[in-house]
Amino acid sequence: EPATLTVKGRALEVPRAARGVARFGFDELCRRPLGAADYIAIATAYKAVIIDGIPRLKPEQRDVVKRFATLIDSLYERKIKLVCSAEGGPQDIYPKGDHAFEFERTVSRLMEMQSKAYIDGALAVAA
Repeated sequence: EPATLTVKGRALEVPRAARGVARFGFDELCRRPLGAADYIAIATAYKAVIIDGIPRLKPEQRDVVKRFATLIDSLYERKIKLVCSAEGGPQDIYPKGDHAFEFERTVSRLMEMQSKAYIDGALAVAA
């Protein structure tokens, strides 16, 4: 069911949530003017996040790339479990552009978030 988080006095809509899991489309998280405070609120409220439809991003989509990287940082730092669907592997999401070098950290984090060690750690934090 839909849920609402309050972030700095404003409402952040969570389109689908149940049992500690929030589900979003990529556009709902990264094509809207959201920032670190919003992503931290999501990571604080939920133990797992599902993101549907992560596209391959183009160099002219720098703002979307930056939001996505901030989102992944927020989830990673709080050991949140992430399930997502994407048009390609982490290295294919943003292979070139102004922030491609910085995005390599996001790729690394996405790869680590798939590891047994990360998932086990996320399960321990959620318990």
